[in-house]
Amino acid sequence: MGDRTGAERAAVSTHPVEVVTVTTEPTTLVGAHAPDWGASRLSKTNRADEQNGRETASAPPSRFRPLTERNGVTLRQEVRDWHDLDDAPISWKGATDAWGSYIRDKEDVETVFEDVSGNRASGSKPHRFDPEYADKQYAKLKDLERGISEEYGKRLHTAMLTFTASSTDDDGRPLPPVDHLDGLLSSWEAVRRALDRALDGRRYERLAILEPHQSGYFHIHMAVFVDGPVRTSTLAEPIEAHVRNCDLAEWDAHDLDDDSTVSVRHAGGDRTDDDSLDELAIYLAEYLGTYGDDPLDQPEHVQAANALLWATGRQRWRPSNGAQSYMATEAREPGTDWSVVGIEVDGEFRPADPENGGVDRFTTAGLDPPD
Repeated sequence: MGDRTGAERAAVSTHPVEVVTVTTEPTTLVGAHAPDWGASRLSKTNRADEQNGRETASAPPSRFRPLTERNGVTLRQEVRDWHDLDDAPISWKGATDAWGSYIRDKEDVETVFEDVSGNRASGSKPHRFDPEYADKQYAKLKDLERGISEEYGKRLHTAMLTFTASSTDDDGRPLPPVDHLDGLLSSWEAVRRALDRALDGRRYERLAILEPHQSGYFHIHMAVFVDGPVRTSTLAEPIEAHVRNCDLAEWDAHDLDDDSTVSVRHAGGDRTDDDSLDELAIYLAEYLGTYGDDPLDQPEHVQAANALLWATGRQRWRPSNGAQSYMATEAREPGTDWSVVGIEVDGEFRPADPENGGVDRFTTAGLDPPD
């Protein structure tokens, strides 16, 4: 996993890329099972989804690994191993079961809101694994798509960067999933700075999304929206920054000659005033999960990945500040200021914990980290 030589970097940095013009047609997408889903989404091959033999073989035993083997990791109280004298976590499988119980317990829960005058109202506020929440995420992506395409117009170019990390140790044993996720994200600041340098002086926004492999371990897709032409060679630096700064990243999984590592599209090329560039949001939404599915009916690896996000409090996506500003927020009634004060379960009010957001957590301690 060492750094590339200067010659190797020069070889990949001068590799030209064909800029592809994307012609879009308006769609009525409401989910992955919509009639026009397959026809309207961008054609792509994603090598990150093709599990190598080591990852595929390690998937079943990985579920019996503890969530982490490190001290100082903060997790939900529900994944604490109460049979251990130390502050230790349960297994990935145990966490997935606990997540399933959480989903079932939320079915009859309503959120209670209160305004500045003390008036209260209750209503559903779906958790982030609910299909309704996925629909809201897709709506935010549509807002991002519209805002970016209107702002950049025909100059809009998009790039998709993929960052991965090995899910096994040097002996081929599956890593604890929290340790893998933290390792994958350890290069984030270096990647962000490298992207700023690569696009120095250019106007751009980004949106990073976590997507699970079939093994349940995550990789990252980063969409980059650029005002003007951009080449694959320009975006080599953030990929190289990830491999240099993530101990679990390997060069052979980040081949810059493969468009599954970096792909560039001239998304605004044939745009007219009536075009909506639906494909851009569809392309991104594909990584956010299956629309319309009960979270407990989703594939096992998706449930395991969702349990990991739930246990750690990690968010599935990371937008830049500018990208976030394009995403619509839920409108509030003018002149009011509502806040969440608790939940209602079977008619019983339970106040929220303002310090922890209503979530009890613990920090791992007393563990014996591996050599």
